[in-house]
Amino acid sequence: MRPMGTEEKKQLRAEARTLREGLGAAYRAQADAAIAARVAASDAFVTSPLVLAYCSLGSEVDTHVLIQEALRRGKVVALPRVVPGTRTMAWHAIGSLADTAPGFAGIPEPADDAATRIDADDADARALALVPGLIFDIHGFRLGYGGGFYDTFLATFPGRSLGLIRERQLIDDLGKYGAQEPFDRPVGLVASEGKLLTVP
Repeated sequence: MRPMGTEEKKQLRAEARTLREGLGAAYRAQADAAIAARVAASDAFVTSPLVLAYCSLGSEVDTHVLIQEALRRGKVVALPRVVPGTRTMAWHAIGSLADTAPGFAGIPEPADDAATRIDADDADARALALVPGLIFDIHGFRLGYGGGFYDTFLATFPGRSLGLIRERQLIDDLGKYGAQEPFDRPVGLVASEGKLLTVP
């Protein structure tokens, strides 16, 4: 399968967004609650001293429950800030979801405070990163939003990475659609409401 061109990939992202938006609110809420419960009970989450999360927006899989649960368990929780003019993110620890303000693309971000900065590249191997995506496949590859931020991050992150996705947005192989590129980095785990997949 030939690789997708930029416009084709943009079209696939638009279709994936339409699919996600079209999922009923009741299904999304039920699926998200099941995903959060599955992740919270997983060994990767239970044993992690540090959770690198993100604040979900709109119809994304809800991450707020997992952020609050990680804080309740006394874990260090960090959220990303986009570094302007780059494809990189800076991570900062938070004490609550109130420690954020709308930032890049309206996404809630922590303050740019050197005192809360976390060096993700130097994280414990047990650290866990929650990773967003429009689509995931069973091999851990994802169709992201096109910024390249998470591929850049995953290339050097020494911990474990976990993609959050609903069953109706989980497919068998992104490569079949030509939507996979050489710099794409798979996650090590994929959680849906029905399963927690460990990527070989």
